[in-house]
Amino acid sequence: MKLRIGIVGATGIVGSELITLIAERGTPVGTLRLFASEKSGGKKVPFGEDLVIVEKLESRKLTNFDYLFFCSNEGVSREFLPTAAANGICCIDNSAAFRERGDVPLVVPEINSHALAEHKNVIANPNCSTIITLMAIFPLHVAFGLKKFCATTYQAVSGVGCSGIEALNRAIDGNHAMSEEIFGEQILFNAVPKVGKFFANGYTSEEMKMLNESRRILGFPDLRVSSTCVRIPAMRAHSISVIAEFERSFDLCVAQRILRENEHVDYFPGTSFPSAIERTKKDRVGVGRLRVDTFFDNGATMWVVGDQIRKGAALNALQIMELLEFQKCKSTPIPLVVQDVRAKTMPSSG
Repeated sequence: MKLRIGIVGATGIVGSELITLIAERGTPVGTLRLFASEKSGGKKVPFGEDLVIVEKLESRKLTNFDYLFFCSNEGVSREFLPTAAANGICCIDNSAAFRERGDVPLVVPEINSHALAEHKNVIANPNCSTIITLMAIFPLHVAFGLKKFCATTYQAVSGVGCSGIEALNRAIDGNHAMSEEIFGEQILFNAVPKVGKFFANGYTSEEMKMLNESRRILGFPDLRVSSTCVRIPAMRAHSISVIAEFERSFDLCVAQRILRENEHVDYFPGTSFPSAIERTKKDRVGVGRLRVDTFFDNGATMWVVGDQIRKGAALNALQIMELLEFQKCKSTPIPLVVQDVRAKTMPSSG
């Protein structure tokens, strides 16, 4: 069946990537309509061999779709998404507008696809750093039982959208004013330990997302998470240093096998490792520098890198739609992913 798809925020960095992915993955599109602010209205965007004209976003236009992807900011999602969902359209939101609502599934398809069974036409895409981190941790959680983790993120400028990339390019040319305005500091030759706004507890909004969203996605309400989020002058892939402690004895050889055989990540053995440049425009998350941690009991330390525009945003959203369509074709419930992964990755006794 050909799908009727709309993209809100189509000219932004995530919306543009989503258009590319829909074409690359051969999504069966019957109708594709693109929406953005008034200043982008009338712009022509390539899609395959065609050009699609961008329309000014208006509520009255958000009808007769199978799926609407919201790739803009929280304010746009809060204003326009509820009406579309009430019209029976399945809305997949890339902003943080609905992530904390208990009646809205927060989904990484490889981890908690079963949450989609209860959606009410609103599905939230998690934060990019959370997605990338959990893609590495989850297979090990299934095998060893996650107890807690610490994460230090080194986040690319693309996390704030096209303006972040423009600011870094201007800084490379010697003009630092834009980066100071966006990031609060010069970004070139620097590392800025502030991503998002500060809360009273001293953590930033980005750091609290890692805690709250990980708990929801893993179905682990008491999970202990501490993170520090840092902006660095990388273009579009986030790098994350992860230290995790497990309930059961951590076996490095078993963990290496689990990640090596996992079809959703690229494992880098030995002293090899993924990097922000190497992971750019790659669909899978890279995991390397895996080793027994010297601080936590039953702990593991690893280096995780993923393209925050692809798996951290656009690709994850598109995979949610693909999974829903797969369910319709098979007419069966969406499987509980954790059961499937456990069967493949649990170390054998003895």
